[in-house]
Amino acid sequence: MTVEAKEQDPAAMALRVGEHLTRGANELYVLSPKPVPLGTTAGAGADVGRLVYRRDAATLDLLHNISRNGMLALGGVTVWVILFFVVFFIFMMSMIFYLNITVVEALSIWGGGAYAGLLFFGALLVLPDLWMRDTAPVRFHRQRREVAFVVEHPGRRVFLPAPSAHLMYGFWFALFSMSGMFTLVGLGFLGSEEELLGATGIVWMAITHMVIAPALAIGYVALYRGVRRLAGWCKETVFVPWEDVVAVATRNMAVTVGGPAGIGWQLHILPPDPERPGYSLAGAGIEVSVTSLQMALMQWELIRRYMEEGPDAVPERADDYSVAWYKDEMARQRRRHEREGKPFWRYRLGRWMELAYFASWYTEYRVNHVLPKAIPKGWVQAWSQPLPESEWAGPSAELTELSRQVEAAYERGETFLDLGPVEERFGQSGAGEAPKPAYRSVPFAAHSG
Repeated sequence: MTVEAKEQDPAAMALRVGEHLTRGANELYVLSPKPVPLGTTAGAGADVGRLVYRRDAATLDLLHNISRNGMLALGGVTVWVILFFVVFFIFMMSMIFYLNITVVEALSIWGGGAYAGLLFFGALLVLPDLWMRDTAPVRFHRQRREVAFVVEHPGRRVFLPAPSAHLMYGFWFALFSMSGMFTLVGLGFLGSEEELLGATGIVWMAITHMVIAPALAIGYVALYRGVRRLAGWCKETVFVPWEDVVAVATRNMAVTVGGPAGIGWQLHILPPDPERPGYSLAGAGIEVSVTSLQMALMQWELIRRYMEEGPDAVPERADDYSVAWYKDEMARQRRRHEREGKPFWRYRLGRWMELAYFASWYTEYRVNHVLPKAIPKGWVQAWSQPLPESEWAGPSAELTELSRQVEAAYERGETFLDLGPVEERFGQSGAGEAPKPAYRSVPFAAHSG
């Protein structure tokens, strides 16, 4: 059976599993609450978004809006920064023969530019790390059938740009890199007829670079965090029943001068607000870009199978882009090229040009040493412990019956996308849309739950 999509405002209602909502060219498929099986539409599930950070018999951690693919892409950015300064060095050395400058002056110009580039490269490494350290994972506990979301509750409005905002980042980077560059360039021209800054100017540039700019940046971060605390901003861990978690796959379209342009599909995993049906708790949840609706279904099915069937029912996690993965990938590609009679050195050269080994090494470093700093030591430690099997929580009677009927529909040849609103289709009342008591929560740094 094919169900017609209906025009509705998803913010005005409690989304129920199986619903397909449209608004113009945008689409939304509801995969949960009530995490029913997705059948052959999603297969056994797969970690297509590279979300799985850690898992064991009791808990599964998903990365919160952090992409391993994005970490790996750092290599491509890095190599172009390096190549730019190599070309710039050759250009400046050639200018000795066309401009009235000495080798020392040419080296100082190149050195100042190279130093600014080095700082830029450092910013590519350090700033994402700082952001990751402020991004806690979402933890699923299959034996308790609960999910721990870190929710940031907003306080009063703070009329200060965040330190990570593009405006502030550009200001601090410009102040720090330009002062360092002019210090080095000025040293090269010191004592020449074309002296740029003079001894006093160089001293002040150096002081600005080494003392004033770092002090202002650190002081601003401390000021911003203090003001937010005074304004009532705080984090807490909210424990959401597994069967209440909202999962939706969305496709958003943008209209440009040249016509419609697809932005693509995304999977959202959200904690609902029990007191406001149809809304999620602000400042929480996971959002991951995927290439298609099929990929979104596969990602959610992997999570559902872990919670409902255990870690043995879930395929091994996707490529983690570690150094070991890189070496295995190179060995696999070598065998493939030899089998097809193609020269392997061209492929290997391309990977070297992308600094793929460095990117894999730094991705592994971030996963092992940066991401763990995103949560306080011992975060919800007591809640995360495995339980005796006699204390495991079981699925609700409603979910058990609903899953049984959905599986029967799959055996008749239907797919999840054919079912339409699942609860309505199989005669369940859709209870749960009325406001409910708030979910229990603890301060973010708490060890218990």
